[in-house]
Parts: sequence; structure tokens; C-alpha cells
Amino acid sequence: MVTCLPSETPLERVADEDTADQIGVDPTQHNSWRVALYYCYIDLSNVSEHVEFHRQLCKKLSLNGRIRVSSEGLNGVLTGLFSDLKQYEDKVLEQLLELSPHDDSPMDMIDLDVKYCFLREDLPIQPQLFDKLICKETSSVISLFDNAHLAATSESSTKQNSTRRSKQSNRRQRRKQQRQEGKKQSIEKEMSGGKAALSAELPRIQNEMMKLSPSQHLTAEEWNDKLRRADGENALLLDVRNIYESRVGHFSSSNVPTLLTNTRKYSDLPELLAENPNMKDKEEVFMYCTGGVRCERVSMLVQAMYPQTKVYQLKGGIQRYLRELENEKMCLFKGKNFVFDPRRTDPVHFGETVGHCLVCEAPHDDYDNGNAPSESKEARCNTCRMLVLICSQCRPRYLCWGESEGEEGKLEGADLENKSREPRPRLYCSIDRCVHEGARPQPELTETNTQTEGASRLSAIV
Repeated sequence: MVTCLPSETPLERVADEDTADQIGVDPTQHNSWRVALYYCYIDLSNVSEHVEFHRQLCKKLSLNGRIRVSSEGLNGVLTGLFSDLKQYEDKVLEQLLELSPHDDSPMDMIDLDVKYCFLREDLPIQPQLFDKLICKETSSVISLFDNAHLAATSESSTKQNSTRRSKQSNRRQRRKQQRQEGKKQSIEKEMSGGKAALSAELPRIQNEMMKLSPSQHLTAEEWNDKLRRADGENALLLDVRNIYESRVGHFSSSNVPTLLTNTRKYSDLPELLAENPNMKDKEEVFMYCTGGVRCERVSMLVQAMYPQTKVYQLKGGIQRYLRELENEKMCLFKGKNFVFDPRRTDPVHFGETVGHCLVCEAPHDDYDNGNAPSESKEARCNTCRMLVLICSQCRPRYLCWGESEGEEGKLEGADLENKSREPRPRLYCSIDRCVHEGARPQPELTETNTQTEGASRLSAIV
């Protein structure tokens, strides 16, 4: 049963979608609203025209969110009434046909992958909706490679310093400059070692992968079936998301280990996948992400790096997988699906908590400690600002990023009676220090979970 809405199952919700445009829309009801998560890889001949098309259409339909448009396609997430989002999808399909350089492309050849996601019932409607639209032209649908590397560090630091908002304190400016300097020194150290050769090899790999096609897509049923029949010694589940996503939920198979890449950003993946020993000599790799867009490119990358490996990707990502399942027993995904919209996590889950408090290690998977994500009361590291899981009992004992001594606003709902009168220490992503600035978290390999009912046992891979 889906814990957030016990009166409905995922399949009943799908049935609701089929009839949503035939019944009256009540904007005061959560079920009238959706989050649309979508992408489409397609050659676009006039990107600026398509950007303007999205802006005007979203304005007309009162849709807000983020949209990236490039010559290789588009990637977006929007919130709005379900009926309006369906109109948006129809109009986008028509526009893609008009802007596509292939005039003879039939409608069914335009692979616009749209997932309609429900709002969380434990939060009010408005805080779960985007409050503005950002639609911009980009160089790619999603950025897998950071080609600038060393140069980008210096240029980014200069640019960010020049555009920093005047309200930021001098203390924050100094901390940011120190972080940039530490990152630059770390990159220079890497380049002086064996990683210099790898960095030089990446442009060739990038060119090779773009000659390949994305790997085979698997539906939820096909995904489960192939994983059950896979040889655990020669197969690997690959999570291509970032560390703060996999901390609250990930796949766990009874016979195939999962590699949690623990990246800070998507562009960390090429070097990690090239170096990690668990990627070598595998016959099959099953990769997944939130909605599928990241796997489209990473599957090409893995094929270029490991030509002998059969690569599969989960069609529609975790989001579609959870919607296609009938019950908890069929689900191989444990925990919650982290999303990049005002909900923070998707409401469709089966109640299992895989995250834990950084301090006391108690089960915990709420970065916002009971608050709406839009309230900006989440716990973050004081140095790298990464999201940190810390339970409501431990949080009053620490100062998270953005908090100051005596500020109570971010501690609502916590056990304030036990808060010490002594100055609170600052919280970092490793409690008393930041392990992410100038160094990358190590990947983690989950052992198979036949005996643990889905509770993953993690071991660091050095």
C-alpha cells in the first residue's frame, strides 16, 4: 500500500488520470494537480523559436517550472492542473513536428517521454507548485561532461564573485572563495597524477559515445524479470543519480548488487565509471535514474567504455517504475524517490525507510524535518551546502547552513526542550567536517539482500 494515500493504490491513480479530463476540475483538491516530468531527444533546427513557444504556451496555461531547450532536444519539469498539462503535452508534440528537420516524421516517431506525478497529500497544494517559469536555451539536454575542467574552476569563481548578491555577508564570500580554491587545488593534484591520462582520454570517449544509440529500454515488468534471472557475479545495478538522491531510496535486488555512485553532480560520472573496478568485466549492467533522461546519455557512455557489456536502462526511470507496479511485493525499489521539484520526494512509495540520521543513525529520510521544501528549512552542510539527513531530535544540537545562533525558525517541530544552552557546533556532511569539498565521496556497493528484506548493507569501494 502507498503510505501517503492509503485509500488509493498506484493503479487506481492511473485510472483517475484516464478520466481526469472528463470530470469537473476542483483546484482545491490535490488530485486536480500534477507535476509533469518529461524529456525528448530530437534534433531541433530552431531552438530560439522553440524556447519562445514554451514561454508563451506555459503563460497561457498558467504552468510554471524549469525547461531546458537545446539543438538535441528538451528536458523539463512543470506543475499545473492536470488538464492544462495534458494540453501542453499535445501542443508540444505538434510543435516538435513543425520544428523537427525531418518533415516526414510521423507523430509516433516523436518520443516525448512524459510522467505525470501526484502531489504529496501531507503538504498543502500551493507550496508544492513552482512559483515561476524558467525556460532557457542550453548547449545540451543534460550536461554529462564538464569539458572546461581546470579553466572552468577559475572562470566560474570570477563570474560568481562578480554576480554575487550584495546582501551576502563578507563571511560567506570568504567561505566561497576558500571552497573554490580548495576545489582548484584538488583538481590540480588529480591532474598531476594518473587521472591526467584519463582526463585526456575523455574527449575521445565522448566522441565515440555520440556515434552510438541509447541502450535497450526495459519496462518495470521486464526490469524485474531480467534482474531475477541475472547472474549476480556478472551483473550490476547502476544508480546514476547523486548521493543525496540515493540516500533516501534506491533499487535493491536479491541477487544483483547495486553500485551507488555517490556523485555530487552528473558530470562526475564519466571519470567515476571509467575508474571503478566494479564496472569491469560485467556481462550486464542495469542502470536507472529518476525519470530516464540521464540514463539515455550514460547508457551510451558505458557502451563506449565497455563495448562487451550488455547495457539496459529502466524506461521512464524510477518514476514510471513505481506507477506501473501492482503491489509492494513486486517492488525492487526501496525507500523514496527524490525529485527536483517543490515536493522533494514523490508520494508513491511503500513505507520502507532506507535513509538514516547522520548523527545518531536512526532511520530518517526527511531532509526538511516535517516542513514543506519550499520553506527552505532543509538541513545542509555548512561548507558544500549538500543536503544532509539529520533527525528532528539531533538537529537542535547543530547549526545547519543558513542558520545562526538563536534562530529558531528552522527548528519548528524539533525537540527544542533538549537544545543545549552552549553554542551549537556547525553541521557538515560528515558531522564535524566536510568531506566533499576537494574530494569526492567514494562509491558504495550494496550486497545482495536475500536475508535482509531489502535493507542494504553498504561497503565502501576505495
